[in-house]
Amino acid sequence: MPTLRKVLLVTAAVATLTVAGASSAAADSSRCTVDSACAGRATFTSLGEVFHVFDQVADGHSAVALYWLPDGSGPTMIWNSNGNGSDVTADLELPEGSWITYRVCLGEGGPKQVMLETCSAPITDYA
Repeated sequence: MPTLRKVLLVTAAVATLTVAGASSAAADSSRCTVDSACAGRATFTSLGEVFHVFDQVADGHSAVALYWLPDGSGPTMIWNSNGNGSDVTADLELPEGSWITYRVCLGEGGPKQVMLETCSAPITDYA
């Protein structure tokens, strides 16, 4: 029969692992353009600092993620001009624990003109 001390130690260890796992997973995020169809979507995965920019509607527009870094740089843009159903991946190199703020918009891929009225609210995530 396990002692009370062993049960408490195992419970504490499981709780610690659960909180540690949740904190790293909670850092992953996603944003959609303001239209009801979510024509453009961007996701950020903290582990590896990876962006995906999805074009999800055949509307003739590109999806574009704009991001800012703690050093004051930005907006840097990641364009997906490949059409409906496509995904563009950008692998960033950020120091662990640093923040990144981004939003996703639609744009005109040829002239690289962002349609600001389509942009999502900004979100801040962490590497």
